[in-house]
Amino acid sequence: MRSYAWFALLSLLLPTIGARELFASPQDVVPAGAILNIRTTQPIYADYVRPGARFTGIVDDPVMIEGRTIPRGARATLEVIGVEQSSTLKGRDRINFTVRSIHVGNSSYAVSSDYVQVKGPSEGKKAARKGIIGGGIGAAVGGLLGGGTGAALGATAGAGTGVAIAGSGKEHLVVPAETRLQFHVSGVR
Repeated sequence: MRSYAWFALLSLLLPTIGARELFASPQDVVPAGAILNIRTTQPIYADYVRPGARFTGIVDDPVMIEGRTIPRGARATLEVIGVEQSSTLKGRDRINFTVRSIHVGNSSYAVSSDYVQVKGPSEGKKAARKGIIGGGIGAAVGGLLGGGTGAALGATAGAGTGVAIAGSGKEHLVVPAETRLQFHVSGVR
């Protein structure tokens, strides 16, 4: 009879102990100020992505907050909030991400975070470098073939060719899978 009494007592207490975990508010799970390190799970191409696109990420480091844990491996939903593509001769590609939600177990929590910007290489520096190299090669060849006047003409032609080459083979930004992004939670929605 005594074992039934303990069983009855435990069956009454167990739901109240676990209720705090089951009915946790989003603020309790992901409070403002938390830092989330999230890895992308697929490549993201600046050529094809548009604002509003959503991607799955994985929480990379466990986050301990007031006795609660967002475990490593929890799913996160990332949203692209901005995309800028550079021209062929100046600027750089940029993709801006934010965290929209965190999924822990069977629960999903809407989150507001700052944005993280991933930048591609500068096209202006690349074009200038190729123009200078092309100009130098053109001046050397022109100088050998035509003297001083040939050097000037060769430099002009070489610089133009270098800039044209720089403008031709542009590759836009690709955020590879497994890229680690760090977000600061500003609140929950």
